[in-house]
Amino acid sequence: MFLKGQKVGKYEILRSLGSGGFGSVFLAKDTWLNIKVAVKVPHKQSLELFKLLKEPRLQAALNHPNIVRMIAAEKENKVFFMVMEYIKGKTLERILEKEKILDIEKAIGFITQISYGIDHAHKNKIVHRDLRPSNTIISEDGTAKITDFGTSVWLENVPYASTRIGSPPYMAPEQFLGKSTFGSDIYSIGCIFYEIVSGRPPITDPDPFKILEKAQKGKIKPPRLINKKIPKEINEIIMQCLAPKVVDRYQKASEIIRHLSAFKGKTSEESEIEDIRRRIKARERRISTLCLNCHRPLPHKEKNCPHCGELISR
Repeated sequence: MFLKGQKVGKYEILRSLGSGGFGSVFLAKDTWLNIKVAVKVPHKQSLELFKLLKEPRLQAALNHPNIVRMIAAEKENKVFFMVMEYIKGKTLERILEKEKILDIEKAIGFITQISYGIDHAHKNKIVHRDLRPSNTIISEDGTAKITDFGTSVWLENVPYASTRIGSPPYMAPEQFLGKSTFGSDIYSIGCIFYEIVSGRPPITDPDPFKILEKAQKGKIKPPRLINKKIPKEINEIIMQCLAPKVVDRYQKASEIIRHLSAFKGKTSEESEIEDIRRRIKARERRISTLCLNCHRPLPHKEKNCPHCGELISR
C-alpha cells in the first residue's frame, strides 16, 4: 500500500516490516521529530472510522514497558494508519525458527515479561485474544514487547467476548466456542511457554476442530516428556496454564509471575535433586516396618507377612 521513499503526511516510508492477515507494517521516519516509527495500515480501509479506531484506542490505553506503545492514529489521502513505537529486534517466532528451543532461564525471562504485559492489559479490562510468538517482539536488549491488539476487546460488564477469533494452536477451548475471557490469555501464555521450551505448540493439527477436541479433553503431552531438561516446577506451571477449564488455570497473570519468581534462584540441577529426593521418600513410605516375627521388610498394604505369614497389625 505504501512504497519506499513515499511521504505520507509527516512520515517518510523507509521499508516494509511485514504483512499479516489484518494489515501491513512499515518502518517510517517521523520527519518532524526525527525518530523511527512503525506504521501499520489495516487491509480493510472501507470500515467506518470508529471501527478503524478500535485497535489504536485499545493499545493507546495501555502504558507498559512490555507492550508496544501506540503513538497516533491518522488518515492521509483516505488511507487510515496507526503509528507505533519502533522496536529494533526480532519476533519471538523468528527467534524460535533459528534456535528451536530456548534455555530455561531465557524462557522464564520472556514469559515473565509477557505475563507482566498481559497483567497490565487485564487490569485495564483488555483481553488480547491473539497471543503468540509472532505477536511478541524481543528487542535487542532482551525486552519482550506484546503487539497486535487488532483482535483485542474491552471486557467490561460482560462475562466473555463472543466473537470466535484467534490463532488455533494458541487458542483456549472456550475461545473456539466464542467465549474468550482473561483466562484465555493465560492459556495462550501457556502455549507460548510450552513451545519455547519444547520446540512445538502443545497441540498441532491442520484441523482446528481436532485442536479444540484435544484441548477440551486436556490431551496435551507434558513438555517435560519432550525435553528432559525442563524442571518439574516449570512443567507444572505450564500445565496449569493449559488446564481445559478456566477455573483450573491461574486466575491472574500475576500468579504466573509469582510462581516463576518462587522458582527463580533454584537451578535446574537443584530442582532435579529435589524431585529425586521426593520420589525416594515416596518409595520409602511404601515400606513401613519390619515383621515382628521374621524381622523382614513388610510391603505396603499387605495384611500378612509374605515371608512367614504372620498377621500384620498396623
